[in-house]
Amino acid sequence: MAKHPISNSPDLNNSNGDPQSMEKLKQAAGYIIGTILLALAGYFGWTYFQNSGMKEDTVAADKYATIEKTNDELIGQPEGNADVSKKLNADIDKLVAEHGSTVYAWQALMIKSRNAVDANDMKTATEALKKALEIDLKDPGLHSITQLRYATVLLADGNVDEALTQASKDVPVAFEASQQELLGDIYSAKKDKEKALRAYQNAWSLLSKRHEERPFLRLKLENLGVNPEPIEPADQIVDVAALQQSQDAAQAQSNAELEAVAAELAGGSSEGTAQ
Repeated sequence: MAKHPISNSPDLNNSNGDPQSMEKLKQAAGYIIGTILLALAGYFGWTYFQNSGMKEDTVAADKYATIEKTNDELIGQPEGNADVSKKLNADIDKLVAEHGSTVYAWQALMIKSRNAVDANDMKTATEALKKALEIDLKDPGLHSITQLRYATVLLADGNVDEALTQASKDVPVAFEASQQELLGDIYSAKKDKEKALRAYQNAWSLLSKRHEERPFLRLKLENLGVNPEPIEPADQIVDVAALQQSQDAAQAQSNAELEAVAAELAGGSSEGTAQ
């Protein structure tokens, strides 16, 4: 089965925590952040397609569709398939070589890096992400997704200093919470508890404003001796007055229609009696 990326963050001292639980947490950290970034990639990728004024390269699109189909076949095989994987990477490399400036090349490289991480092949993953970073899509969101994903893989591969360099670069506001959480993981790996705690708290504060809680981030804070304030879900505000007004208007219209029908029926009865 596919393997998830394993974080190389060292153990943190926590006499009150469960060592096994925290070890699992650290192992899942890179994968969790990667999953978040991939979800964001789907959204911002779609936004890019919707807002881009460039003419779509239909040839590149067709080739990417084939890559996506092959990747789906590979994911559907629990133990993987060396031949399918080899063909997939060859098709991706060909697409990048022929259409390296397109968003299709970027998406293909993201697929390649993800599969490489699952196979614990960090060298291939970092090479794919470096190529993806070189593609100028003129979209800060897509660039930041690549940048943070690259930093995550570098951290998982033990290249902590370079991971810090990549993760410290400016990102759009939408990515700041994920950036801060990743910085916390990196400082944890560097055994800098103070900076790690500050980064995690920054991430929690940003998420609080969005009413978005991340259970793994909570565990990281608790492991450092901090019990963060619960993040309440966003309230569903209902304008009671407006709702009542709308219901009254609908009722009045319904009453008017009934009165009109009654009047029409009454008029028909009067005509019948007169005849």
